[in-house]
Amino acid sequence: MNPSETIIISTRLRLARNIAGMPFPHKLNEMSSRKIVDNVEQSLAPIDNFCRYDMKGISQLDGTILQEKHLISPDLLEDCPFGAVLISADENVSIMVNEEDHIREQVILPGLSLDQAYDRVNRIDDILGKNLEFAFDNRFGYLTSCATNLGTGMRASVMMFLPALTMQNMIDGCINDVGRLNMTVRGVYGEGSKAEGYLYQVSNQRSLGLREGDIIDSVKGAINHIVDAELRARELLKRDEPELKDKISRAWGIATNAYKLSTEEAMQYLALVRLGSHYRYIDISDVTEFQKLITDCQPASMQKNGGSNMNVRERDELRARHVAQTLTSLCKKII
Repeated sequence: MNPSETIIISTRLRLARNIAGMPFPHKLNEMSSRKIVDNVEQSLAPIDNFCRYDMKGISQLDGTILQEKHLISPDLLEDCPFGAVLISADENVSIMVNEEDHIREQVILPGLSLDQAYDRVNRIDDILGKNLEFAFDNRFGYLTSCATNLGTGMRASVMMFLPALTMQNMIDGCINDVGRLNMTVRGVYGEGSKAEGYLYQVSNQRSLGLREGDIIDSVKGAINHIVDAELRARELLKRDEPELKDKISRAWGIATNAYKLSTEEAMQYLALVRLGSHYRYIDISDVTEFQKLITDCQPASMQKNGGSNMNVRERDELRARHVAQTLTSLCKKII
């Protein structure tokens, strides 16, 4: 496995668009909001079999699961009663409607896939643009609710696994370094969230005055810088190899034998197991399924799996069983 593959988890590329002549979503009434959702759904019909979820009709549990999968934002679920999302059959594409902007087109792909994600979202954007007149200004580019998205309206982000930088107390310095490259680093669920399981989102800060290719190239440069820094930090961790092996072995032992696990505990132990694969202390046969395990361990996903009447203790017990069964089928401890 390429060392960078143990650091780079996934890529997300998002375009923000608004419809010309329409107020921004927070000023829309229900009728106008529904009309926008209907028009977007009709425009997407030739592309894929999109599944539509209206926030007014979705349950809190199902909405939170979509949020845990990064298919919708917390704001769409909590603050946008006339919002909706259209999700492709493979769940790689989600189109949020009437969130902060009328349309948020989003593509999520595994690994470092900025070019592929841009190609896919650009095709979707072209089709939507033929059917819907986007608000555009010759000076400011695509007009958006938040000024930081003016211009291309594009946000390119990469989910990264950075345990060594965090454990070595070097993460703040790295964040400052990429900040000078006009990048921002956030937690696993975006702005204001924690970096659970040592997962961080790295994305461009500005869109105005830049071409799409410029943004993608700048994000690639920042990602390469962070990958190099994380690999150096992992070498520093290995200087005390007995301690490192003990930490990873303890995580494996608890994750595969615990009677109950909280979400926080599961994220911590799974992160150390993932780190163990970098040092070849643990062999992970299917990285995609391992990443799915992390999503499945989140509270709403676990609640859906076990039944809505399950209490917190029962959910923690179910999580422990699920983690143990999945790990033992996917992984082999070598040390």
